[in-house]
Amino acid sequence: MTEVELHADDQPPRQMRVLLSRERIIFATSESKRSIMTENIFDVVQDVSSRATADSIETITLAYRVGETRESVSIRGTADDLLAFQKNLFQILLDETPVLVRHAEPGKKVTESYTSVLLSVTAGNIKFSEEETASQVVLPRTELTEFKAGKDTINDTQHSLIWLYWVRDGNPSKTTVCFASPRLFNIFGRYIKSTLQLTTDEQTQRQQSVKILLVDDNADDLEMGSLFLKQRSDRFSITCATSAGEGLEHLAGNDTVDCIISDFSMPGMDGIEFLREVRENHPDVPFILYTGQGSEQVAKQAIIDDATDYVEKDIGTDQYTVLAERIWKAVG
Repeated sequence: MTEVELHADDQPPRQMRVLLSRERIIFATSESKRSIMTENIFDVVQDVSSRATADSIETITLAYRVGETRESVSIRGTADDLLAFQKNLFQILLDETPVLVRHAEPGKKVTESYTSVLLSVTAGNIKFSEEETASQVVLPRTELTEFKAGKDTINDTQHSLIWLYWVRDGNPSKTTVCFASPRLFNIFGRYIKSTLQLTTDEQTQRQQSVKILLVDDNADDLEMGSLFLKQRSDRFSITCATSAGEGLEHLAGNDTVDCIISDFSMPGMDGIEFLREVRENHPDVPFILYTGQGSEQVAKQAIIDDATDYVEKDIGTDQYTVLAERIWKAVG
């Protein structure tokens, strides 16, 4: 049982105890109790900085369904407590997930066929278990070097795929994991990204070039955002748009975009509406909502509508350091 601060609905933040079981998450005080069924959770957003100390205050946002309605809740606590909570939550959400898998291992012939296995995760390992033969393949997270996501048709059925690239005894290998459930595909992707965030070498990660579409109707914010982000990394290539409509026009062209950063409060089409339009044709492009202070409800709605992350606007230049870190996290 951990003490956390719960942000939900339009109610003021409340100090509550949190208890995590296989079936539900319970938030409780001496007067009230609230629970979320784990099977209804479809997204887990880690907002814990890689440079956080054990006692720094951080946030995790959960998105879940209640009937046909999507809702979200933000949990604030120490980084140490939230990381422990997150690891246990991923372990529960992904326990014995049925997937199709294909391994390309060192020195072995690659086959085109997939094997039905059960996927499980821990803080340190990804495990694939074959029920019929009781055989297992265990992939330590320390051996992961990269991952990619996409889609493919297998046996006339559309599957969401994640390719895991890993190195064992100096030999590069690849494992393809196919999900029939978009919900579990999304959660596993969050787990993998969180894992790599902790283990990827920062200098290696930052060798890639990143094409960023920065959208803001405030010309000064747009200029400063572009300037200070480029100061954070010479690998950032930034295109600016002064409206959501202009951003959509850019996306409709042939130029590839690796990450979209959008303000929320814009005339004509706000950041949430822009996000929904983007997701219609670009479901996999990382989208970071760059919100003004006090926009917690907006940030929660963005996560429900499949934003990759959100960052609060602030005074000073430290906000651009945070934003740059989130960009690297989003593009993986």
